[in-house]
Parts: sequence; C-alpha cells; structure tokens
Amino acid sequence: MDERSQDLLDRVQKAARQMGGAAAGAAQLAGKKTAALLSAGKLGLQARDLEAQTAARLQEVGEMLYATHCGDPAPAGALLEKLEEIDALRARSARIAAQIAQLQGGRACPHCGAPARADDQFCRGCGRRLT
Repeated sequence: MDERSQDLLDRVQKAARQMGGAAAGAAQLAGKKTAALLSAGKLGLQARDLEAQTAARLQEVGEMLYATHCGDPAPAGALLEKLEEIDALRARSARIAAQIAQLQGGRACPHCGAPARADDQFCRGCGRRLT
C-alpha cells in the first residue's frame, strides 16, 4: 500500500474514533436526561397524591368546624391533629417540588416549593423572599 492510501486510511480511522466517542457521549447525555425526566415524573405523581391527601384533610377540618358551629364539637385535640397532618403534607409537597425543580435545572421556593426562575428575588407563589 502506498503512503497516500495509508495516510487516508489513518485519517478515516481517526475520524471514526472521534465520531464514535461523540456518539457515546450523546447517548450518555440522553440517558441522563431521560433518567431525570423519569424521576421528575415519579415525583410529580407523589406530589399529586400529597395534594389529594391535603385536600381530603382540609375537607375534614371544614366538616369538623361546621359540626362545631352546629353544636357538635369535635373531640379535644382532633382539630389540632388534622392541622398538623396538613402542615406535614405541605412540607413534604414543598420538598418534592424543590426536587422536581432541581431535576429540571431550576430552583424552587424553600417556603412553599413553587418553581422559581433564576433571576427571581421573590416567590411567585407565596411572595416570600427567595434565599
């Protein structure tokens, strides 16, 4: 084989290695993005479940308050217990919202979990200062 043919084959081989490396890098990046989207989707399902649980507890609190208004007060401490459950559910929701925002490359309000833009100084959800 002459020198020119060998040089051409070497350059083709080098280009093929570079393209293979680029393809492997792109596949790895796509895999990471897919995993992040899947994780965000799973967290979204958890968030919706927590929202449903919170709504159910809020309805129970409303029913307890109305029963008290009608002269049938709830047992001592029952209302406080429901309110504490709501606080815990909302705290879990805020943590999940922050995880979702982080997976999507953003950030979330540390107080309510609402998504925030990089240049936001105050939360668009609760209005509190972002730290």
